[in-house]
Amino acid sequence: MTKHEVMVSYVQDKIKELCDSILTFNFADGKATSVSFLTNYAGKIVKKYVRAADKEYGFTILLTWYYSEETDDINMQAMNLGQKFMEWIDEQNAIKNYPDFEGCQVKKIENLQNMPNLATVDWENKVAQYQIPCRVLYFEKERRR
Repeated sequence: MTKHEVMVSYVQDKIKELCDSILTFNFADGKATSVSFLTNYAGKIVKKYVRAADKEYGFTILLTWYYSEETDDINMQAMNLGQKFMEWIDEQNAIKNYPDFEGCQVKKIENLQNMPNLATVDWENKVAQYQIPCRVLYFEKERRR
């Protein structure tokens, strides 16, 4: 499996549990209650060693949810849903339940912010998108040729 496949598999059950949504990969349809897994970078070198490196796999969970201009709690629901996913990421890191990157040693998985970021609002369709940027830090040796 590629790192992309591993990561989608890693988060999809939690997404399904939180909002009963099917996770899409690098595609956001803009419909309420949809969740997308967006790749930011893969294999980004953080620290280079002689025949190995610490690398990052960056991704963003994009949550599209209902949006309200009223004083109801619809916007709060979306924020809380995103926060629950972030708490799950923190829990996975604490118990060292990491994605299985073949041939790599995963060191941590983490959120890159302390709360979901309101990214866009579609006023006409009354939906908003919240971003949750994350990364996996891992150690990988060079493959012998």
